[in-house]
Amino acid sequence: MHKEFAEVYDVFMKHVDYKGWYKFLKTYIKTKGEVLDLGCGTGEFIYRLLDDGFSVTGVDISEGMLEMAEKKIKSKNLKNNDYKLVKADIVNYEHSNEADYIMCNFDTVNYFENKTEFKKFISKSYKNLKKGGYLIFDIVTEEIFEEIFENGIFLDEEPEYTSIWRYEKKSKSKYFVEIDLFIRQQEGDNLFRKYNEQHNKFIYEPEWVVETVQKAGFEIFDAATNPDFGESRIFFIFKKI
Repeated sequence: MHKEFAEVYDVFMKHVDYKGWYKFLKTYIKTKGEVLDLGCGTGEFIYRLLDDGFSVTGVDISEGMLEMAEKKIKSKNLKNNDYKLVKADIVNYEHSNEADYIMCNFDTVNYFENKTEFKKFISKSYKNLKKGGYLIFDIVTEEIFEEIFENGIFLDEEPEYTSIWRYEKKSKSKYFVEIDLFIRQQEGDNLFRKYNEQHNKFIYEPEWVVETVQKAGFEIFDAATNPDFGESRIFFIFKKI
């Protein structure tokens, strides 16, 4: 995700209930320790974890996202500054030690190219996690396209921006998603700046996910859905054994 889009990402994601999502995550992330936030974006969960006394490493492939995360965390004037931000591909990321928790939010794993990349991600997560530690991530199923798109298009109009989403099914498991985002330059004027994002989304069978992660040395601790975050989203919580 390029730097320009990173600068407007928080506007684009303003409808996300970060507070509620974090409260949901904290039902599994209880005992203080180190958290790896893979695909951390602009750091919405990092500063919350720091405020709750955790040590955090945020990893993202986008330098722009990490720059925004750094600004956001520093603006909070937190007493706990035990964090670091790392630019890396989360599929192949190797941590310097074993963390207590690994989380990967907002269906980031659906953006992997294929099942091979997912398996690499799980293998690295196993190495990066302490025995008894928890791996938490979510996926979306194919139903997401029926949930948010009408006739292949989703339109989101707000005072400060307009976004137009389109999707195309490429194969049984792959979807192409294109987003045109128009950001108002200044309040009250009619000048907009256009951003274009193109993504491939890989859809997994939930049963395959469970079987694959179990084969890698985890046991399933919980699987949950929450209608507040979309009917087609499944949260998985695995424990390293």
